[in-house]
Amino acid sequence: MIILLASAGFLAACGATMEERVQEGIDDTRAAFEAEPENANETADRTEFYLPGEYTVEDPSDENNIIVTEGGDSFVLFVNPNEAPDSQLFYELQQPLAEEWIANETFQENERFGFVTVREVAEDRFEIVASAGGVKMTTLSEESDVADNMEWMMKTVRSVDTGN
Repeated sequence: MIILLASAGFLAACGATMEERVQEGIDDTRAAFEAEPENANETADRTEFYLPGEYTVEDPSDENNIIVTEGGDSFVLFVNPNEAPDSQLFYELQQPLAEEWIANETFQENERFGFVTVREVAEDRFEIVASAGGVKMTTLSEESDVADNMEWMMKTVRSVDTGN
């Protein structure tokens, strides 16, 4: 009986639509934006940030462009120390792609601005951009990983202290 219930739960999770996965990701990303920043556990050049345990910082990375990998997936963390926590620069740069977004969510709290966008770039491949102030992270993600990637990416961008 326990195996049957566990199997049913697993199948229900697998049956989630893309819209449901994205909404779950948005909810979790909002919570990550509003939460206290994670403690930094990685450093690239002089930039300190949080990174989940299974992810690796690749060389060459510098304080402004940090390449992170996990398995075959790559993520780019970009840090602009000249932008304030309430900066909307990265969001404004996304505007030419606005018609292509399947998700476009902004967050504002305590004089901070952040956002997450998702757009389909190929069958089962989605570009995710998560940003807070002068820090953004981008990746291409499989549909099944979209929600999880959105959340940890926001945790990572929130963990960077640009000194502003």
